[in-house]
Amino acid sequence: MEIHNRGWRRPEPKPGQGKAELDTPALLLDMDAVEANIAKMARWFEGRQCRLRPHAKTHKLPLIARKQVEAGAIGITCAKLSEAEAFFREGIRDVLVANEVVGERKIERLGEVARLGNLIVCVDDPGNARAIACAARQAGLVIRVLIEVDTGLSRCGVKPGEPALALARAIRGMDGIELAGIMGYEGGLFIKDPGEKRSHAEASYRALVSVRDLLVGEGIPVGIVTAGGSNTYALAGSWPGITDVQVGSYVTMDPYNGEYGVDFAQAVTVLATVISRPEPGRAVIDAGMKTFSTDHGLPTPLGEGITVDRLDEEHGRLALDGPARGLAVGDKVELVPSHGCTTIPLHEQYVLMRGGRVHAVAPIPARGALY
Repeated sequence: MEIHNRGWRRPEPKPGQGKAELDTPALLLDMDAVEANIAKMARWFEGRQCRLRPHAKTHKLPLIARKQVEAGAIGITCAKLSEAEAFFREGIRDVLVANEVVGERKIERLGEVARLGNLIVCVDDPGNARAIACAARQAGLVIRVLIEVDTGLSRCGVKPGEPALALARAIRGMDGIELAGIMGYEGGLFIKDPGEKRSHAEASYRALVSVRDLLVGEGIPVGIVTAGGSNTYALAGSWPGITDVQVGSYVTMDPYNGEYGVDFAQAVTVLATVISRPEPGRAVIDAGMKTFSTDHGLPTPLGEGITVDRLDEEHGRLALDGPARGLAVGDKVELVPSHGCTTIPLHEQYVLMRGGRVHAVAPIPARGALY
């Protein structure tokens, strides 16, 4: 993607270039690590009844989604309707929007996007379900929905038990929508003690599967029982009754997930340039808070003796020790963002790397898909 500013054209990375030749800041994606992560997760799910429905809100890149589907994923998950549209238009055929789609214009758009592929959305409110059903009828469609169940996160979702059953009964009587199953989410259980994490996760699975049993007991089919994330994939993927898991961060990784036991290769980094050496123990790079998210802390430089001690909007301040004191203006520094999910959308493109050299440039079609 070319970025124009008053007639100046940013140099595009060229295949074969090394990192030292790249203009910065640059979002790098190690495709060897990405493919290894996809293969590792796919191997874990081989032979299991539970399947993968990877969440694309992290990478936002159809190229990765296609690789995940080729490795056995049954489809992908998105967070927003516009994200789903971006993936449909790039050839992905099965997309779950793991979120509610609310509002007249969005529901009208839902009817249009549902024509592009196999789309599923979540509901937790009968009025919203009726609005979706009405739009589907007007479009001559049947839209599949999942009931989102609050299994402990206290975000969206109806409570297990009678509230979930009441919503299922209401949906069952609506022309234009089809109840495809239920969804819960416990992937936000970032708990370092494995026993405590397991205890909380299993309570969530019991609540979710109890809703399935309640609905089936009423003669309401439940084909999909989806849950989980990278943080809990081994727990969710082993729980009887869970049909698929929405793994996301594993494919690019970040230190935040690594702290909680997610063991995959780091694939996404940011390359920056030293623009100032004001004093022996300090350097400044051309990457700040508009390059890195800081919701889970500061980025981690690759290289001995370098730490980030502050980010401003367009500057990153590095503390230097030992051999790092030899850094000069113009040198490149590679950093690992603390949280990939919120850093990646700050960038317009990936520089795809293989063996430390540029392989290709990939614009991020789902960047800015907030609606």
